[in-house]
Amino acid sequence: MSSDCCHVVPDKEMHFVLDDASLLVCRREDRLLYRTSRHLIVAFFADSGRYRISHTERQIDPGLCLLLPPGCEIELIGAAEDIQCHRISFDVWGWGEQEPLAAVNDGWPYTIPITVMDNTHLLDVIHRLKSLQHGSSWRMRQTIALQELICLLLEQYEQSAGRSVSRETDNIRMTIRYLAEHYNENITVNQLARMAGMERAKYSAAFQLYMGKKPLDYLNSLRIEKAAKLLAEFDQPLRVIARQVGFSDEYYFNKRFTQYVGIPPRMYANISRSSVMPSNDASPSNEPRRIVISGSMLGELLALGIKPVGAELTIIRSQVVYRDLLQEVTDVGTLGDPSRIAALCPDLIVLGCKLNRHYNQLLSIAPTVILDNTLQTWDRLLSVADLVGKHEEAEAWIADYEKRWGMMWKSLNTDKKLHETAVVLLLFQGQLYLMGNSGFGVSLYHANGFLPSDCVIELMEQGEAFRKVSVDALPRLDGDRLFLLTDFREIDNQNVQWLMNTQGWQAMNAVKRGCVHMVESSWNYDDPVTRDRLLSVLPNILQFHSADRVALAGCV
Repeated sequence: MSSDCCHVVPDKEMHFVLDDASLLVCRREDRLLYRTSRHLIVAFFADSGRYRISHTERQIDPGLCLLLPPGCEIELIGAAEDIQCHRISFDVWGWGEQEPLAAVNDGWPYTIPITVMDNTHLLDVIHRLKSLQHGSSWRMRQTIALQELICLLLEQYEQSAGRSVSRETDNIRMTIRYLAEHYNENITVNQLARMAGMERAKYSAAFQLYMGKKPLDYLNSLRIEKAAKLLAEFDQPLRVIARQVGFSDEYYFNKRFTQYVGIPPRMYANISRSSVMPSNDASPSNEPRRIVISGSMLGELLALGIKPVGAELTIIRSQVVYRDLLQEVTDVGTLGDPSRIAALCPDLIVLGCKLNRHYNQLLSIAPTVILDNTLQTWDRLLSVADLVGKHEEAEAWIADYEKRWGMMWKSLNTDKKLHETAVVLLLFQGQLYLMGNSGFGVSLYHANGFLPSDCVIELMEQGEAFRKVSVDALPRLDGDRLFLLTDFREIDNQNVQWLMNTQGWQAMNAVKRGCVHMVESSWNYDDPVTRDRLLSVLPNILQFHSADRVALAGCV
């Protein structure tokens, strides 16, 4: 097949010329080898015999059709009955081409078996093609019938491919549910692949595409999460907990737990079972003056009008929208460096996570409180407020925000843009993440605003704040609107350009319709300060979208 004839020709620049429509017969118990010289459609209406193309042999079923390129060989293998099939040969021309095309494009399902369910429609089109009437008008009708037949096969193939992907996705979901229920059993990838009805390699690739992790990595993460709960609630030997969650080897469990969580399981157990407010001599006053906060609750403290003397700013200082509020706040380093914190002489240390390897050292510096940073925004705000004696102020802040939030959505609803589904993607260092009900999505999904798409609902139901995804999975994550979070300072870098040139991105319906909104990634937080400032920015973000370009909005 010459390369000159294999270049892609747009559909609108192709036309089809019928060569012949006749019957092809292979007698029973006989073999018939047929080599195509033009494009060929073969349609079977009985279930007798088999056919072979290259080294693949298949059973013939009623309604089975094949689309073959020029130069392809098909062998009919007769059985107890004759094989009779309709043979439609035709040429495909590109406008201005001197020779017919040897192949159209990658979208044509050459040699792939296509089963047409509506045999009556299929027969009607073929009979019109085989009519012996003459005249220009009838030749035109034959051309229309040929195009109709080609469209019928292509549509049937696309529908079948879509159902196949859907079935595979359903089967993968089924194995995920199985893992959630049987995580403590001995499970292999081969076993999961058999359950999904897929080959091992294909299953592993599809699972990783869907979940962002390999099957066994996901299984181990499940086991570690279950183990963490047991460690926090029960004082049992590690070997017992390891076996309860499916690890037969205590050493391997210790190693994997430390890799996944960041600290050894015994240390995790000690921290988790410690009191939230340590009972030491120096307890914080109702209104602590010098607070150091380690974790993600800085925005909650600032919303109450309290500026800490120290906070973890190494990473977030350049990311958050409230950088103007961080003057005179000392960076205490990632996870909070005990020596930096001690130098600030705090009278209260607030941790947003139990998994802080410096916990015992921090406890010796000042009263140290652990708050749950996995709570929703208002619960986090109230927990911080209770700690610093500002519960009433927090409730008033929330009530005022809710009022202004509702008014904003009500004003946006007047132009009938909302009550659509939305998907939020984060592009970070060349990797894509699907966001759940966290960060920017918390403000986006609202009773009077946007609805989460099916893929986001699934993420929420599984309790995932976000999930790593590949560009190949993008068409399956589609919503009415797409919000892409990225660093505007890198808007022209190769990661953004690469993403927008991928087939996965271009296949998304929101991209095709121009319903794409680019959002500065600094808005991907759901602390009170960020959400408050987003009230005045979100309407502007929604105004900018284009089918021809991706507009920039929400830049700080």
